[in-house]
Amino acid sequence: MTREKERVMMKRALLISLVTLLLTLPLMAWAANFGAKVYENGANNNPIAVSDVKVEVFGGYGFKALFSSAMTGSDGGCILKNVPLGKEVQVKLTKPGYVTQFDIRSYSEADAEKDVILWIGSELDINNLFTNLGVTFDANKGYVYLDISSELTGEGIGGVQLVASSGKVFDFGNGEYLIANAEGSSLKVGIQKPGYDFDIESATIPLFQGAFTQYYISVQSGGGISGSAQGIGVTIPFIAGRIVRVSDSAPISGVSVAFTGSGTVRPAVYTDQQGYYIQTGFPFDTRIKVTPSSISATFPQVKSFRPAHKWVKIKPTTPGAIADFKAPGKK
Repeated sequence: MTREKERVMMKRALLISLVTLLLTLPLMAWAANFGAKVYENGANNNPIAVSDVKVEVFGGYGFKALFSSAMTGSDGGCILKNVPLGKEVQVKLTKPGYVTQFDIRSYSEADAEKDVILWIGSELDINNLFTNLGVTFDANKGYVYLDISSELTGEGIGGVQLVASSGKVFDFGNGEYLIANAEGSSLKVGIQKPGYDFDIESATIPLFQGAFTQYYISVQSGGGISGSAQGIGVTIPFIAGRIVRVSDSAPISGVSVAFTGSGTVRPAVYTDQQGYYIQTGFPFDTRIKVTPSSISATFPQVKSFRPAHKWVKIKPTTPGAIADFKAPGKK
C-alpha cells in the first residue's frame, strides 16, 4: 500500500469516526431512558403498584410525537426509552377501569438516576373521592391536580391565592390543588401570594374529557414563576381581597364573590380556607362592582357583609385592585 493510499484511508477513518460522534452526541445530551413506577393510593395512603398500565410519552409541538410506549409489570414498573431531556413532555397513563391521567413535566439527567413515580386512580376511587368532596365526576369535563412548589427547595408553597377560569377549586394545603369539572380544551389559572414580588401570574393547562392532568408550577426565590408545559408568565388585571369575621378576624371560606358592571364582567369565585379570593382578566378603566353574596361554609350564621359591596377600578398603571370585606357574627 502506498503512502498516499494510507493517508486517504486514515482521513476516511477519521471522517467516519467524527460523523459517528456527531450523530450520537445529540442522543447522549438530549434524551435518556428512565425507569418508571406506577402506583395508586391504597388504604391509609399506602402506595399499591399497578400492573398492565400503558405508559406513553409524547413531545414536540402540541405533544403529537410519540417518543416512548411501555406496559407496567407486576411491580408497576416499566422502562421509558428515548425521553427528551429539558423539554416538556406529556406522559399518558391508561388502563381499563382507571381514569386516564396526563402528567406534564420536564426531566433532567438527574431524574434518569432514579425511578420516575407516576400515579393513577381507579374510577371507583375517583368517585369515592368526589363524593367526599361533594361533587360528581363528570366524564365530559376535565380535571387538574396542581402542585405549586419552591424551585429552590422543592417544598410546597402554601398561602397561594388561586383562581381558575372554570371548574371548582379545592385547596388541599401545602400548594396542592384539585380543580374539578373544568370545561373546554384548556384551563387558565392565576396565582398570587403575599410577600412575593409578582402581582399575578397565569398558566394555561391542557384539559382532557374524563381525564386528570397533573401539572406543576415552580415559584422562584425572587418571586418569578416558571410554569410547566404551556405555562405562561404574564401580568394581568385582577381583583383580590379577603373576607374575615368582625369579632375575631377569623377567615371565612366558601363565600361567593360576584363581579358586575355593565352586565356580568367575570364569573364569581369563592374564598379559600384563608378567606382570600382572586379573579383575573378585567378590562382596564372599567368600574367593577364586587359583591359577596352567599352564606359562608365555615360560619353558616353569616348572612350579610360590611360593606354590602364595593366599587373598584383597575388602571393600566396598577394591574390590581383590592376589595376586602367583613362579616358580623360572634365566636
